[in-house]
Amino acid sequence: MPEVIENRRQFDELLQSCTNYENLPAFHAGRVRTDLERMRVYAERLGHPERAAPVLHVTGTKGKGSTSMQAARLLSRLLGPTGLHTSPHLVRMEERVQIDGQPIGEAALFAATNQILAARAAPPDPGFPTFFEFITLVAMLEFRRAGVRAAVHEVGLGGRLDATNIVMPAVTICTNLSLEHTAVLGATIDEIAREKAGIVKPGVPLVTGVRPGAPGFAILDQAAQAARAPLLALDRELSVERVRRARAGGLEIDLRILDRRYLGLRTRFIGAHQAENLALALAGVELLVPEPDASQVAAGLADLNLPGRLERVGEHPIILLDGAHTRESVALALHEAQALEPDRIVALFAMAVDKDRDGAARVLARADHVIATRYDSPRASDPTDLAHRVRRCGGQAEVGEDPESALRRACRLADREGLVLVVGSLYLAGLVRSLMQATNAAGGPSPWNM
Repeated sequence: MPEVIENRRQFDELLQSCTNYENLPAFHAGRVRTDLERMRVYAERLGHPERAAPVLHVTGTKGKGSTSMQAARLLSRLLGPTGLHTSPHLVRMEERVQIDGQPIGEAALFAATNQILAARAAPPDPGFPTFFEFITLVAMLEFRRAGVRAAVHEVGLGGRLDATNIVMPAVTICTNLSLEHTAVLGATIDEIAREKAGIVKPGVPLVTGVRPGAPGFAILDQAAQAARAPLLALDRELSVERVRRARAGGLEIDLRILDRRYLGLRTRFIGAHQAENLALALAGVELLVPEPDASQVAAGLADLNLPGRLERVGEHPIILLDGAHTRESVALALHEAQALEPDRIVALFAMAVDKDRDGAARVLARADHVIATRYDSPRASDPTDLAHRVRRCGGQAEVGEDPESALRRACRLADREGLVLVVGSLYLAGLVRSLMQATNAAGGPSPWNM
């Protein structure tokens, strides 16, 4: 391992040498356990960069990435420079560390890496961080270097033992709860709630999209009470009062946060479920910025794009990218696709082996056609198996081993007035996004337009 990183080749080799639990089937099967000891050692040796700015810490089963992005955009508008640490990335690793929407540059990336290498060199050697620990430390160092006014950290997995959980946040958010990563987080909603409640800190407000009385709410409530942390819940202290589809596209949303109302907030995103994520993000922001300027809130949302979250990247046919990877989120994505009233819907589908493939297949069997494909990861499912699961549920499915050819096939099947829904994994969404960017940059007729 080099003592100093000076170029991209050295950096990429270093990154590839990191243990990457995101791609490790054994971890997702519950056969690998983690703790926070190494993160605490590095944080101390690096002078506690995680303490450099107020932190909004976000966990949840679904919607935590979207909530984090929305909160970061609003904080940028209201406070000034704001850091965002999220995962996974769509196209480039640098997307995981952003300030005011701009990914970290190479010079800053190498500088942070060299600080981490120097911290490791001091005896005793704590071992090099895992991939996620490394990126988390890079984010904390970059946010301190840039002097951000606030930082938003999205939990990678769970909460209690997640690398981000060395922060002492000003606000915590738990978006929602459902069964996912059961081998790691627990087999019941209550067990998963306990893991996610691990981010609750003494006296720090907790905002949640888990409604009172819903499974897991009692666990969050108990954790908040034990920590004497104020708890703000959806449909109680905050609510989505109205969601309208705007004629020009996107949504118009009315929200209530405690005793304040935000009427007619215009957004570019099309998923109605994003209104709940926005309510959570805005509640978290209000706890950091009391009585924010409503006009600044509206301006911050007006042009916000949510990459890979029902992102519209093509028109004839419509192409929607969505990283939905639970049965519930795949159903939401299909519902939003149907609401656009295309002539037909063709799903381009890939999913990790530890996800609810049968649940997603049952939903996608309602599409006109499904093309099962793969992305580059040892955790990616065999497309033949995915297609079989869809057909077993009564759907029409075929296999497209090569994602680029599969996308072309999906576009041909959908034709000009149809819709291609890319779904099942943010990795697939990112792969398709990069394919389209590369071909569009090359010029000439688009292969994605029929």
